[in-house]
Amino acid sequence: MGDGRYRMGLELVVRAPVRRVWHIITDYTAIKRLNPAVRGSMVISRDGLTLVRMRIRSCILFICFPITQTESMTTDGDTSVRGVIVPQLSSFRSGYSQWRLRPVAGGTEARFTASLAPSFYIPPLIGPWLIRLKLRDEMRATAARLRAWVDVKTPHKA
Repeated sequence: MGDGRYRMGLELVVRAPVRRVWHIITDYTAIKRLNPAVRGSMVISRDGLTLVRMRIRSCILFICFPITQTESMTTDGDTSVRGVIVPQLSSFRSGYSQWRLRPVAGGTEARFTASLAPSFYIPPLIGPWLIRLKLRDEMRATAARLRAWVDVKTPHKA
């Protein structure tokens, strides 16, 4: 992480068809249901682009700070969703996020990757280590929340 970027990834299988999972991850106004750090999100459009602005509250140890993350979103059918950070509207100098979905036996394989380069100061000795722990915890929570959301909204056959 010497370049100031934080990379994260997540891979899981959920018991739902691809189209159902795609609808969940593209419900941009409900992102806080997936990511525990997101306090709110809204869709804003600009010049034909879909921009999603998220208000994030991140706490490391006892220090909390607000973050704004605005991404330009694109989709490729119902199998890929990609967001590219808009630096002028974000607390990041660059970054991206991407979901890739594919059908597998019993449901959908969902792969999430992201890279973030914060524009805010991070103390060099312990800061990067704490941020990596925080991001890992958020990825685990996102996986659990996606599974729970699918379970709640997908009818089960007896």
